[in-house]
Amino acid sequence: MPGESHDLRAEPADVCVISGGRSEPPDGISESVGEPGNLADRHGNSLDETDSETTRYLAAVTQLKLKYARAVVRHIVGGSFRAVAPAAGADVVAVTRWALAALRRRAQRDLVLTCLLAAGVAVAIGASTLVPIAVMAVLAVFAVAYERWVRDVKVIARQMLRGRFRVHDAPASLSQRIEKRLAMVGQQQNGNLIVFRGRSPFVGSGQSYLYDHIVVDVARGEKKKNGKRQPPIPFSTAQLHEALEAALKCMEFPGIRVGQRLYVNGEHIMSDARLLPQKDGPPATDASAGLLRDGCNPASEARTYVCAEIGGWKGQLVVSLFTRAVQSHGSLQVEWRFHVLPPLHTDFLLVDRRYELPVVGQIPKAMTTGVLWFAPALVSAPVMLAYHAILPFIEMARTLAQSYRIRHGYAFNYGAPRSIREIAVSDRRLHEFVAVDWLTFIALAQHTLVTALREFLESHKVDMRQFSSQERVIIRSKVNKYNVDKINGHNVAFGDKPRASGDKKKSGSR
Repeated sequence: MPGESHDLRAEPADVCVISGGRSEPPDGISESVGEPGNLADRHGNSLDETDSETTRYLAAVTQLKLKYARAVVRHIVGGSFRAVAPAAGADVVAVTRWALAALRRRAQRDLVLTCLLAAGVAVAIGASTLVPIAVMAVLAVFAVAYERWVRDVKVIARQMLRGRFRVHDAPASLSQRIEKRLAMVGQQQNGNLIVFRGRSPFVGSGQSYLYDHIVVDVARGEKKKNGKRQPPIPFSTAQLHEALEAALKCMEFPGIRVGQRLYVNGEHIMSDARLLPQKDGPPATDASAGLLRDGCNPASEARTYVCAEIGGWKGQLVVSLFTRAVQSHGSLQVEWRFHVLPPLHTDFLLVDRRYELPVVGQIPKAMTTGVLWFAPALVSAPVMLAYHAILPFIEMARTLAQSYRIRHGYAFNYGAPRSIREIAVSDRRLHEFVAVDWLTFIALAQHTLVTALREFLESHKVDMRQFSSQERVIIRSKVNKYNVDKINGHNVAFGDKPRASGDKKKSGSR
């Protein structure tokens, strides 16, 4: 099984053959409006410079909301031993770099303000005038205004507005430890080994939408013209996976990425050096062809799935298909499920309502912010500076403690929590075109999968009557659900407690 066929970012085959084998104060950037677009090129390469909108949104939010920046750093950098969930449609490393830059810039501001506060208080105690306090206040105004000007003009306006964002412009960290961690995270994002925690293995792929399966007696061959049955041609589960993978790669979606992945629970990898090279280190980033074959075993704790990620609206919408075949005593089951990663929450789209102000407008905006916010910033600066200073030591102590417990028999879950893309999804009603697109992706992907399975079994001379009866049931049960001509975007909702507009009418009729 060639290595490149297992990478979701690998280039698909050129020939399609199915083988039988808002809380922030006013700032210096004014508002505008934008709209989304498409995810990646059809060859499955990593995010293109012009198609990285979801990464841009997430990176911009780390500048506008430091709470999210801290969550990203804690999530990605803080979990030294844990895997990082795939973030479909986004570059996790770039977002983390921008989050680190935002926190570093705020720490530098807090350092300046703390020094001003200490000097102003010290001079004021020995003086009989309020001049030192006034000087301290004026300098604090300029410090706050300057930090805000750098954020709004040098970072957001010049590097994060539409058409100006480049993934590779994300600033590098000054810490070698963090850079090493980000390098590992980047490999995990491009790898084919997913180490999960919790009940759902498909971490990072959004909410489960559909599950279905087909069971076929593959030991029963098709009948010849004379009425006698011929023996079916044997095949392995790995061969069937390769055929399904090849068929899905032929789907003509510009943002599709297809490959095989190995999914394993983070509590079950300690005894396998192929999955966990070092007990006090992170999991491996890639599964070998041998591990992928082992994952086809029905009793295996690690499971191999053929995965297809179909992206649209510049990564704002990602539909993921996961399919797996299992054979036992002449019976074959093929299961498939779809997960949907909906667009970002409106709070993560703030950058689209901004544009670069002329120079004459930038300075007054920054100074206004400095005047309004210098006092609370000055008072809180020592506390925040202390937090910035001790946080690395707290993380180091936590890492050392975990390493000690792991090496001495502590049961540790190496699995990935939710991705930074997944926690940013919206619970709002979808735009009608978006709703139509994700239903279209699901309908066509399922049709491609079932057709490829039929052609594979026919090529292996399997009796198809059992398959055909189940196929008709699947088509009948889904025809209304997937009739995209009748879908209404207002009747589609996401979230933990989604309610479509039709729900209210139904509840009222009861």
